[in-house]
Amino acid sequence: MYSDGYDLGLVDPAADAARAEGFAARIDESAVTLLGCTLRPRSVVEFGAGTGALLEELARRWQLRKALGFEAASQLVASARQRDPARATIRQGYAEEALGEIAGGYDLCLSVNVLEHALSPEAFLSVSRRALSDGGHVLVICPDGDVADTELLFLDHVSSFSQQSLRMVAAAAGLHVTGSVALRGRQKGFRLTLLNSNATAREAPLDLQYLLLAQARSDFLKGWSEIDDGASEWLDDRPYAMFGAGEFRNLLRTYAPRLVKGAQALLTDKPLAATLDDRPWLRASEYASAHPQTIIVAAVNPRSWLAVAGKFRGSGMHIVHPYLFSSRLKERL
Repeated sequence: MYSDGYDLGLVDPAADAARAEGFAARIDESAVTLLGCTLRPRSVVEFGAGTGALLEELARRWQLRKALGFEAASQLVASARQRDPARATIRQGYAEEALGEIAGGYDLCLSVNVLEHALSPEAFLSVSRRALSDGGHVLVICPDGDVADTELLFLDHVSSFSQQSLRMVAAAAGLHVTGSVALRGRQKGFRLTLLNSNATAREAPLDLQYLLLAQARSDFLKGWSEIDDGASEWLDDRPYAMFGAGEFRNLLRTYAPRLVKGAQALLTDKPLAATLDDRPWLRASEYASAHPQTIIVAAVNPRSWLAVAGKFRGSGMHIVHPYLFSSRLKERL
């Protein structure tokens, strides 16, 4: 799933663009919250740049003189190279491989949903620090580990960062946490942390409050284990389709495989092929018109649930979220 052929950012280009705009807006407003002023670097390097959509959006907003991104997945890099090279340059590979070239050259080192994948978070943050010019900042966005959420389900998430654990790793890498803020809206569930270089940063003391977090994580995982059986009981052999072709559906494929396999069709606003996972891949609006009263299972993150439910309101279709099939997860909607 997360090999060199990773291409999730290509499945829905409109969603990828919306994601970039959303994160750019959250970065701007979070900087004001944390610094009391707008963040306006002249040069940015991004680690894990994906399709380049976010870096290009920031280059446009901030009128960057220099914008360089590194991305390991070849298909995402190929897509990024179709963008305007005058705004941002995306190169295949890892930032560690180019440290000698980028060291001390950037006002801002950015990574979005990358740190949790790093085999050595300390080494990753150390490279980020060394890329900074004097007075520069490291900006990290990753899942909010203080909340038990879907980040716990990803096999390649090596770490789950609470605010405290991120401060500890940052201190070991010579970075000080300037501030941290939980994101809102479509970016709910993620946390933005702003750091600067400080070789004398101290680790925060341990706190036993995280025993409660451990229990919340355990309950969340048990909730996901209930989805498949709960769906079978609720659906009771009635036909249904599934809306969504992104990351949340991929989680359901792993943790609730019978629910995904039983869908008669997969729906999105703009299908990119005739089939997906050996199921018909259809336009949601057309399917709704042709199949009134059909059940739709929304394979979307809970933060998008209300918007998706509203999309089908008045269509005559009954739309449900997989969390409704679990006694432990219902209250999260």
